[in-house]
Amino acid sequence: MAKRQVKSKREKERALAVFERLRTAYPDVRCTLDYKNPLQLLIMTILAAQCTDARVNIVCRDLFRKYETPEAFANAAPGALEEAIHACGFFNQKARAIRQSCAIIIEKYNGHVPEDMAALLELPGVGRKIANAVRGECFGKPAVIVDTHCKRVANRLGFTKNSEPRHIEQDLMALWPEKYWTLYSHFMVFHGRAVCRARNPQCDACVVVACCPWPTRKKRDVK
Repeated sequence: MAKRQVKSKREKERALAVFERLRTAYPDVRCTLDYKNPLQLLIMTILAAQCTDARVNIVCRDLFRKYETPEAFANAAPGALEEAIHACGFFNQKARAIRQSCAIIIEKYNGHVPEDMAALLELPGVGRKIANAVRGECFGKPAVIVDTHCKRVANRLGFTKNSEPRHIEQDLMALWPEKYWTLYSHFMVFHGRAVCRARNPQCDACVVVACCPWPTRKKRDVK
């Protein structure tokens, strides 16, 4: 069951202080998938499940030369798309999701990736994380993108007590200034990869440690 949190003015001020420190630490933060249009980002986020962004970027260099449109993906020869994305893992499921999603995009949206949340969630292989990434990156819609890094960092910072991504998203939407939702999400990813790692977090090198309750909580739990 979701643990609903009422966000106080003090909590929101702390969240903004964390944001400013992360903005200083990561001035060049961005989406780490190298996409050129909404279709490419949609495909890449599907491929990124259980795969690194770095590998997806490598695979998609050739992939997007072979397949440039929803029609090309939807009509890819049996086995050809699977072979092209093999290195990303779970290639059969991902190829099926890509083909089916592109067929829907052609049939219902005239070949254009929709920007509406409900429409995106109808696409096979697309959950809230992918939908929010596409909306935030490609359509300028403020969106909180909850991946494993965001989930971990948000929990350690005390921004949420929930474990379900949907409820974490709601907590962060209530806490972060709306205009920063997408950018803040990227900061969480960068910080989670560089410093606030799942194992051996580098608290001594953390720019937000003064705003973070986790080191104190960790010491208390160890006693």
